[in-house]
Amino acid sequence: MRPRSLRYFRLDSRRRRCRLLAVAAAGLLDVSLVQAADVSKTDAAPPAQPAPPPAPLGVFGDALPGAGNLLVTLSPTFIGNAHSLIGTQGVSAQQIVATTPWYWGPTAPLRVVPTTRLDEMQSVTLAYGVTKDFSVVLNTGLIEKHISYIIFNGTSGIIPRGTSNPGTESLQDTQLSGIWRVYQDPIHRVQLNLGMSFPTGSDHNIATSLQPTGVWATGRAFYGMQTGTGTFDVLPGILYGGFVGPWSWGLSYRARLPLTVNDEGYMWGNYQEANGWVGYSWIPGFTTTFRVSGNIQDHIVGADPWIVAKIQAADPLFYGGKRIELFGGASLDGKLIGVPGLTLLVEGGIPVYQDLNGPQLAKAWQATMGLRWKATDVAATPVAEGLPARKGPVEAATPFAPIWSGLYLGLNSGYSWNADDATRFDYVGSGGGFVALAARGAVPASFSLNNSGFIGGAQIGYNRLLSDKFLTGFETDVQGLAVGVSEANWFAASPPTYVQGVRSQHNLGTVRGRLGFLATETLLAYGTAGLAFGEADLSAVWFSPSLAPKLNGGGTAYGYQDMRTGWTGGGGVEWMFLPKWSAKVEYLYYDLGTATTLPLQAVYGSKGLFSNASYRARFNGDVIRAGVNYHFGWGALPPVLDKF
Repeated sequence: MRPRSLRYFRLDSRRRRCRLLAVAAAGLLDVSLVQAADVSKTDAAPPAQPAPPPAPLGVFGDALPGAGNLLVTLSPTFIGNAHSLIGTQGVSAQQIVATTPWYWGPTAPLRVVPTTRLDEMQSVTLAYGVTKDFSVVLNTGLIEKHISYIIFNGTSGIIPRGTSNPGTESLQDTQLSGIWRVYQDPIHRVQLNLGMSFPTGSDHNIATSLQPTGVWATGRAFYGMQTGTGTFDVLPGILYGGFVGPWSWGLSYRARLPLTVNDEGYMWGNYQEANGWVGYSWIPGFTTTFRVSGNIQDHIVGADPWIVAKIQAADPLFYGGKRIELFGGASLDGKLIGVPGLTLLVEGGIPVYQDLNGPQLAKAWQATMGLRWKATDVAATPVAEGLPARKGPVEAATPFAPIWSGLYLGLNSGYSWNADDATRFDYVGSGGGFVALAARGAVPASFSLNNSGFIGGAQIGYNRLLSDKFLTGFETDVQGLAVGVSEANWFAASPPTYVQGVRSQHNLGTVRGRLGFLATETLLAYGTAGLAFGEADLSAVWFSPSLAPKLNGGGTAYGYQDMRTGWTGGGGVEWMFLPKWSAKVEYLYYDLGTATTLPLQAVYGSKGLFSNASYRARFNGDVIRAGVNYHFGWGALPPVLDKF
């Protein structure tokens, strides 16, 4: 039997050890809790910030969809104009024709006054997020303009003869811009934008209208009815936006600054616009906005010598002025109606102050609707899936996997010239008139005209790899041609005769297939062919003082103005210098066929002798251009074959 004191000692020792273990365990637990707390403080992701509600539909510079995302916005816009103003004062049509001189003849009064005009624009905007803070935005579309005139009788007086309702339609000018977010915190954001407007719209539309003499005539539509500017314009801007809780607000500024006059000899004045707005989100995803917009438009600089109608709108000084407008709008996130990814937008407004360089039609109202779709980054999926593995020195020589398959978008610029310079006159008849003049050498047989110059625009396309060496695809592009009007003049002494020939080409587009060979992983050689389309203008004027008025006519009333179609073919090389960026050099030949003006008839000389004259030219040419493409990779499919 052990001594009692020894048993007590051992029991006490066990108790002390248990107490020590409990203290140590508690210490370890405290340390673990502290470390866990520290880890939670340093490693836990901060709470996600809610996205700001969209800016009003009429504000540019807020489209940042995020890296790899695409925003597609379809937006029809309608603008109504009515009643004429001089400064801030309304004036009647009778007052205008009684007091306002004609631009081209200060001693002659105006005879035509516009009463209403409706502009309809169907626009598509693509905004792609290159990074989370930088987006590229492309805007283009169609535009229609419809106007109503009062035509006054004769050369003076205030007695109306009748009304006329001509219209014009065409592509609108295409704009390409970049938007860069330079600052952002949980409340505020500041974004800069800079872009360029390309003259894909027409600045030589024609219209047919009743005349003060009672006849109908066709001529160059006045400036406000042109569907494009004909100029390359710089588009700078800045936007500030903020939001706290349901409230949002912002300020923006943007300008459109023409670089030089167009080939018709004029340019629109500088345009500047400032906006301020406030918004309220009633529930997440539904926001209403109120916007105040102020803009200043300078008058037209220069004049188009083909716009000669006795109408106030043919005066380049009767354009521009100052406006303040109020707009109300709303945006609805498609998630609220079961369609995630879509946003519905609407905005409408009226002017509350106008000070115009009149007399000119005042703006009455504006309404815009928008359907916006956001595509997520499908390019994040490896687009080269299904490609055979690259091995050996080729893999070592290429530090990235080129992305050839899928959708791409880009810009180009270059030089264009006519393949056939000759423009020819045809004189036919029974021996008098033009036939007699041609036999005497008093009228020309042909002119040599070349619409050569700068060409620039944008393209969109899609590639599909056939194997590791071959690909196929399609591409469409729209170009503005800064070649404008090319003209020649002819003078003859006996009888004194003047003839002018005018040939114009302002835009060109193609829809083509492509077949390419990959010489290396990053170098593509390709051939291309398909459809070409473009607007062609051709006109001639004949005048002989001794034979007038029998021989005095032509011009746009007898000219040819139309969108022509034809074919195109060529080839080029394209180099992928970054994973999604490529540069190309390309040659194209296009042929839009032969255009012929309406015949101008002249009857004089011996009784019963007649003749007519027409003017024809082939619209074909050569294009050399360089461009850059960004390859999204969307819609990429595995190669048809594993390898060549």
